[in-house]
Amino acid sequence: MTKIKVGIPVSGNEFIGREDDINKVVELILMGQSIVLIAPRRFGKTSLVLEILSQLKKKKYYAGFIDVFSSPTIPSLSEQITAQVLKNNKLDNIFKKSARSALQLFKNANLKAVIEDFEFILSFADSNQNEWKLLENSIDFIDEYSIKHNSQMIFAFDEFGDISKLDGNQIVKLFRSKIQKHKNTSYIFSGSYESVMNSMFVTKKSPFYRFARVINLGFIEPQKFAIYFKKKFKAFGIEKYEKISEQILQFSQGHPYYSQLALQETIIFFKLYEKIPTYNQLIESMLQSERNYLEKSWEEISSSKASVKVIIAIVDSKNGVYASLKNSGINVFRTLNQLKNKGVLIKNEKKNYQLSDPLFKEWIKKNVLS
Repeated sequence: MTKIKVGIPVSGNEFIGREDDINKVVELILMGQSIVLIAPRRFGKTSLVLEILSQLKKKKYYAGFIDVFSSPTIPSLSEQITAQVLKNNKLDNIFKKSARSALQLFKNANLKAVIEDFEFILSFADSNQNEWKLLENSIDFIDEYSIKHNSQMIFAFDEFGDISKLDGNQIVKLFRSKIQKHKNTSYIFSGSYESVMNSMFVTKKSPFYRFARVINLGFIEPQKFAIYFKKKFKAFGIEKYEKISEQILQFSQGHPYYSQLALQETIIFFKLYEKIPTYNQLIESMLQSERNYLEKSWEEISSSKASVKVIIAIVDSKNGVYASLKNSGINVFRTLNQLKNKGVLIKNEKKNYQLSDPLFKEWIKKNVLS
């Protein structure tokens, strides 16, 4: 059955474009470089990171992947890090099942052999263990385990900007103090909020200043999606799709999430009504399916009058945001930067600001400007 996945990481034939980004990051990691990837949410960062890890595994790298957002406590983060390292020798599941019992940990001969070299693993069975010491050992385990097995390691922290929510700057400084000494491991840190990632990696006083190369991701080349759309439409027996395909890509500009969502909605409409939707019908369908998310996005912005006026000017003005707000009393430059740092705005190829979410633009037109 032909599948179209929206909102979850994709791989293999479902992964579209970003060949240059992949090749560049892989080459940098082969040189021993660590990487920071920054892009708004729904830009396919997770899929990209997993694809990079997949390619490096083929080059005999050990690999680990942590979604920081899914690790709400320091002990859970330590456990996930340790499990991901052990996964390289298929010991992660037995570790997870046995972590609370020293006796169970020793029952597996292969895991017992690891514990003999890395005794800290027994600390997961000790409820009185200092959680910070456990995290320190888990971080060092990443590099030490790869050295023990004579393999290079690539370890990725997805949504790394959320890590400060666990314990502020203390945990960020701990990571820096540990991984700056690692000789056998390169890291990928991804994040959605430019201001947060910059405060960690770019500003001179940041804990990770000049520790990693920073790469900002943009939209995917629309032509890549055009080829993908053609295959999917044909697989579902849809003919005369050229017009709607072009309209979708003009709307999405290669935005990963919305390109896939528009394709999915088009095919669902076709299966229900045995015809291709008009462009307006498609946009209305997507607005309905994303209503809660879009309303929440506006709610977060509308608390700032300056942000509201700047966004409306970007969406509605033909004269440019600065000209439109010339006598408004708003610090346009500062507001633009604030919205960019939050991932609400991005700069296009012409260096002009635009909304990072193309459907949000349509929502504003319908619900704010009409």
